[in-house]
Amino acid sequence: MHKLSFLFLALLFLASCGSESAIPEAIYGDWQGVSWTVEGKDSGRNAEAVHFQFTAPTQYAATFGEQKEQGTFKVEGNKLYTTAEGQIQKMVKILHLTPDTLEMEMNRAGTQETLLLVKK
Repeated sequence: MHKLSFLFLALLFLASCGSESAIPEAIYGDWQGVSWTVEGKDSGRNAEAVHFQFTAPTQYAATFGEQKEQGTFKVEGNKLYTTAEGQIQKMVKILHLTPDTLEMEMNRAGTQETLLLVKK
């Protein structure tokens, strides 16, 4: 009985190691912000100044006004991780992703922000 339990746990471990999800095709392309809310209210920030470009296999570039960054990204489940060159990894939650809409939830110092982007 113990051998069977050990075998099951070993198989479960191996399956979980290989379960990293593939990057959804819909994320690739050029995106522009259209709405930016903070806790459900207009943030007052210019969402249209936000641009993301995701290219295969795992490169991205982002701008917000004069601020620019580029680096690598990965998607695991509903989480988007970005690592800009020379910076630490950041994570946002993907609320909604279709071929033409990307909605992300961010947590900035405990404040929930939502950014809605459309594909250009």
